[in-house]
Amino acid sequence: MRILMMKGQSQYGGTRLFADLAAAALARRGHHVDMLDLGETDSAGAAVLQHAQRAQGYGLVFTINIAGEFRDSAGRTLRDLFGAPHVVWHTDYILSKAERVRQTPASTALLLVDPTQADAVRAVYGEDRFAHLGFFPHPAVGEPAADDGSVDEFVARRPIQVLWSGGFQKPETPWKDVAGPARRLLQDAVDLALSVEWMAPHEAVAQVMAARGLDMASPPMRQALETAALVDIEVRTTRRFGFLKAVARTGLPLTIVGAGWEGQLYRFKAATFEGPVEMTRMVELMRRSRVVLNTNGNFGAGSHERPFSAALAGAATFSDHSRYYAQVFAPGEDIELFRWRDLDGGMAQLVALAADPARAFGYARRAKALTLGAHTWDQRIDLVLAAADAVR
Repeated sequence: MRILMMKGQSQYGGTRLFADLAAAALARRGHHVDMLDLGETDSAGAAVLQHAQRAQGYGLVFTINIAGEFRDSAGRTLRDLFGAPHVVWHTDYILSKAERVRQTPASTALLLVDPTQADAVRAVYGEDRFAHLGFFPHPAVGEPAADDGSVDEFVARRPIQVLWSGGFQKPETPWKDVAGPARRLLQDAVDLALSVEWMAPHEAVAQVMAARGLDMASPPMRQALETAALVDIEVRTTRRFGFLKAVARTGLPLTIVGAGWEGQLYRFKAATFEGPVEMTRMVELMRRSRVVLNTNGNFGAGSHERPFSAALAGAATFSDHSRYYAQVFAPGEDIELFRWRDLDGGMAQLVALAADPARAFGYARRAKALTLGAHTWDQRIDLVLAAADAVR
């Protein structure tokens, strides 16, 4: 099958690398992939139209985060232009892209990194708004690292004891200018979400609205669930900042990667700061690490690429709990998961894991085998092809 992929600009090169890995996996299946790079043009729309004029015969158009809402001046979608199903994988919280989702044609297949985000789309836009909604967990990034033959080799080849990737963020309240009942509703939804281990943001908003006697079946109330994107921001940044302070109190020697940390390293007794890096560099650092920290972006039933990429790089992962990780890994055997409602206990787990290279080595070895068998692009590409078939 001939397949068209598109890639755009990407912070730290993440989605561009995802696109290249997806194309390589499709090529290994015997498909022919054309890559249209919209990140290298000032007019993405014109580039798409030019490509449509000279290239036809596609059986699938696959994009990551971009172009789901594309329409030309005549109102034609990518499916119209190329005569093929369009599959979009969204790696961010889907309701944070509400304007783009509203403009995405119903014939498009949407793949999401947390299954509860599919629930959110159905709750806001209706059960039949899209022809296909699917769960697409992140695949691992990078090539498999050479196996560490022993614990001693694991320690010798991995001078980074604990690696943390992510920009510095303070708690953020994105509705500062909202007043009256709407502000109280949003704050109550945040309080509810923070009072439990994890709750999908749209569920928190829906529960608060229902408690106020609002008719959740009415279109205006359903549309109001889009404000879950604001709840997601505050919950995510609040918990992330709490995690930062808790990790700092452990005194562990960290290597920190990410933007915005200037002036913040005073919080840590022993930290090495690398700054923001491309995802390819992050993979290199994982190969030199024993333990990689992950917070899951408030995707409490879904995924981030870091645990799988760390496993492929031969490192152990310490992460907040996700229903998905608890299903595909064996917590306490090949991954260490902590609970937000017991952050102090989680930090005790982290300190113990960092001090026990034999256990970290065991986690890494088992997680790598699992990832190679089920969580690379070679396996995930089946979900893309199935989504295309569902809307063909």
